[in-house]
Amino acid sequence: MNKKRLLDLAKVIVSLIFIVLLLREIGLQETLEKLLQVQPGYLLAALVVALLGIVVRAYRWQVLLSALEVEVPLRQLIDLYFIGFLFTNVLPTGFGGDPVRMYELSRYTHKTAESAGTVLADRFFGLIVLQAMAVVALAFGYQLVEPWMIAFTVLLFVGSLVSVWLLLNQRLWQSLGERLKPLASFSQKQGSVPSTGSGHGLSKVEGKAEGIIEGLKRFYESLHGYNVAAVGKTLGVSLVFNISLITMNYLLGLSLGDRVSIWYYFLFVPITSIVTILPVSFAGLGVREGAYVFLFTQAGMPRETALSLSLLVYVISIFTPGLIGGIIYVLKGAQDYAAEEG
Repeated sequence: MNKKRLLDLAKVIVSLIFIVLLLREIGLQETLEKLLQVQPGYLLAALVVALLGIVVRAYRWQVLLSALEVEVPLRQLIDLYFIGFLFTNVLPTGFGGDPVRMYELSRYTHKTAESAGTVLADRFFGLIVLQAMAVVALAFGYQLVEPWMIAFTVLLFVGSLVSVWLLLNQRLWQSLGERLKPLASFSQKQGSVPSTGSGHGLSKVEGKAEGIIEGLKRFYESLHGYNVAAVGKTLGVSLVFNISLITMNYLLGLSLGDRVSIWYYFLFVPITSIVTILPVSFAGLGVREGAYVFLFTQAGMPRETALSLSLLVYVISIFTPGLIGGIIYVLKGAQDYAAEEG
């Protein structure tokens, strides 16, 4: 078993340990009883908001693609988002669906670098707005969380801004390209061996180095293709999505009969969303539940309600879209097979 498989297995084990410990502490029966008391009207409303949120995210992705003059129908992007959630439920990382979205979009557009760039930009813009909302909320509710949580949230926000600066730093990318150039001549210094059947005298090392340089160049250009209008529109759409995410959480809280103020959700949901992305568990399971229990109990929410809320958030916002993505994936595969046979 290679290191990656061991790491994936470790994340699954971490999730199981967290869930078991929480259920032992809070009580499996108490949690099940709370889940069975859920009010279907609020639950359905939360599901509708969650699905509309996926449409909003797909539109944000379309805005980024259009800025690079890559036109993709909104329906196609919505399908890819649902398929991404399918693989988020399968791959043990918070970003599990992103590589799949990159791959599937590149198959559709035949533009690999641009596809990867827009997926990363889509994720970055969403996280930056989410983190900004958390920082603003902390300014009004810092007394509700531990000092280390405040420091973590602020540092993560600053770190994201630094990451964006690095991605947009032209000198840095030029320097990286210059440092990779010697790889292209490495084989020549060692005595270049012609590749079989090519006749061009390029070694495998040289060809790979040139491919890396070209890929970095195209990726860099894709990241710098966004104008001010596109960035502003993307940030605005991200704000709409994050508000819908908080609204979905609030509706799920109401479905459990809890009446904690929505302003606590504005403070806690961004923090829990950021913590869930940490690559230490399977699809955020366990980490999400621990964060919800830790934070929402400080607002007076019973522990079994906080745990039930986190489980419903997973089912409504990740697992259910993943099931829809599975249906779309199967149907698309069947359509492709029928097209090939025809």
